[in-house]
Amino acid sequence: MNTVFFGSGSFALASFTALCEAERAPCLVVTQPPRRRRRRGKLEPTLVHTAAKERGIEVATPPKVNTPESLERLAVAEADLFLVAEYGQILSRQLLAIPRLGTLNVHGSLLPRWRGAIPVIAALLAGDEATGVTIQRTVFELDAGPMLLKREVAIGAREDRGSLFARLATLGGSMLVEVVQRFAAGDPPAEVNQDETQATFCKRLRGDDTWLDWTEPAAALERKVRALAPQPGAKTQLLREDGIGIEVGTSELATDVALAAAEPGHVVAVASDSFDVAAGEGALRVLSLKPAGRKMMTASAFLNGYRLRPGERFGPRPAR
Repeated sequence: MNTVFFGSGSFALASFTALCEAERAPCLVVTQPPRRRRRRGKLEPTLVHTAAKERGIEVATPPKVNTPESLERLAVAEADLFLVAEYGQILSRQLLAIPRLGTLNVHGSLLPRWRGAIPVIAALLAGDEATGVTIQRTVFELDAGPMLLKREVAIGAREDRGSLFARLATLGGSMLVEVVQRFAAGDPPAEVNQDETQATFCKRLRGDDTWLDWTEPAAALERKVRALAPQPGAKTQLLREDGIGIEVGTSELATDVALAAAEPGHVVAVASDSFDVAAGEGALRVLSLKPAGRKMMTASAFLNGYRLRPGERFGPRPAR
């Protein structure tokens, strides 16, 4: 079974590693070009690029994967399957038509729920009790292809994006190996069309999407903190002088605090190891946070250094 693997980040790395460990390593890896993490930093390859080079597997990094030159190189591989996981570019109809048996994608949700770029974040933001991984046949329409394998996992009550993402990445790798093995044996899984009436979509995060809106209910804010942890982080600012940028690390609902007529964003209680901020409904208890330019710290350490007092206010993203 000759395959080409398309992938870039940590979710893709889990699938690539699983294939290699199952002795199903691809003949070619296609990944995003090296990029600078900082403005003047050195160019850094993707995680999948590095892993492939360590295993002696050929790597291609086309800036645009659908160019004639790129398509020609892919055709030369004579692949039976293209395998995709967290690649980062849209694949053209011409590209999808190259492999003999088609293209398969590892998607981190229970399709047709949460088609799109951020399914793990979307599931946490929505308060879903379960999510999972779907192996689907890739078509030109976004995440709309027939499903070959789907497995569900429960979402923990305090689970954040980091832990859920890692669990789904591992699951996706094992599922991809299972499907590839079945193709190799001549017994591919039956394909089930998605129910279009049940489809939901998630878009890429914009800068404003990572900021906490204190007029929202505390339950929604708590979900957002978990959905964005550890990266890119749920942001707010402490309104002192020019404002202190804050990234909330962990939080919980404050169910034992008297709110009276507190305005959203105002600190309503300060304890030795936490502080409570009024929301549009209820209050959010902050347990850990990261001030701008500092490392993540406990609320206790923050309170020792910043001397937060009831009545102080956290606010929205500063106007540009």
